Amino acid sequence: MCCPQRPELQVFVVIQSYDQSMATLPEIYLAPRYSQAEAARIIDVPPNSLRNWASGYTYPTREGRRESTSLITLAEPFRSLIVPFAGLAEAYVVKTLRDAGLSMQRIRPAVLALKKEIGTQDALLSGRLKTDGVELLYEYLDDPDASPDSESSLAVVRNKQRMFREVVQEHLQTVTYSPENMISRFYPAKFGGTDVIVDPRINAGKPTFESVGARVSDVVGRIEAGEPFDEVIDDFGLDEVVARRVIHEYGS
Repeated sequence: MCCPQRPELQVFVVIQSYDQSMATLPEIYLAPRYSQAEAARIIDVPPNSLRNWASGYTYPTREGRRESTSLITLAEPFRSLIVPFAGLAEAYVVKTLRDAGLSMQRIRPAVLALKKEIGTQDALLSGRLKTDGVELLYEYLDDPDASPDSESSLAVVRNKQRMFREVVQEHLQTVTYSPENMISRFYPAKFGGTDVIVDPRINAGKPTFESVGARVSDVVGRIEAGEPFDEVIDDFGLDEVVARRVIHEYGS
């Protein structure tokens, strides 16, 4: 007679320490750079979605109306500008997680719990944040006194179940992280994920053709002003195929 099958062993992570590398953001990440409408256009989400992520919203439940809290960072308003690079990058991560298949019902409580657990408001900017396309995952440090580059365990944020690293899908491959393991720049998927860069240190964080260092808005502005397309891309030294695709997406 065959022996009964044992239930699958599940290993859970015990949270022992916080990722202190995320404790303080550089000032360049926090200066107001974008209006909410511009930020929504750059990351390719409806303006209402970005407003909900930035300000939260109320929703009905059986126990009455509840209010969700903000997911992304906002700056002190300067004219119409209110979204800093930090907020734009956070919104881009949320959008990427949504595209990977995660619902806001999975993302929002996991992010809020993670912010509380690791003692920082910048969890969405961390290179430790991962996904398998189903759950939000995080690389928790194993040693309470460890440095940020020490051994870590990958686990589901929602229930702390340990995961194998092989399950992680590279949904955030259009994001680049700094040596401090924090988002330093990203390549908006809207523009193909390779040719246009958003970096707070380049052109004040405006979408930029990485190959030539020209702002996308400058190229589009000259074409909209009536200058011949061929002359404009020749002046900037742009590839015609790349320029046409980016310009088309910029206006959408």
